[in-house]
Amino acid sequence: MDNIIDKGYAQLAAPFSTPGWYVRHHGVYHPKKPGKIRVVFDCSSKYNGKSLNDQLLSGPDLTNSLVAVLTRFRQDRIAITADVE
Repeated sequence: MDNIIDKGYAQLAAPFSTPGWYVRHHGVYHPKKPGKIRVVFDCSSKYNGKSLNDQLLSGPDLTNSLVAVLTRFRQDRIAITADVE
């Protein structure tokens, strides 16, 4: 959580502060990475019948279809891939 707060994605809430969105979260451990915890946020949890996911607008599906990706790989002799974090 310190990393998430340092990056500005979250902030500490003062005790008994004004109402706002509080996202539930829990830690998940990976069996091959002992001692390392991953924070998982549950934006679909409901409070008074509403969740954060209910309030957000969903945008268009921007993922490429697998057929289109495989077809483009056949266009040229060299293919390059990358992963952006």
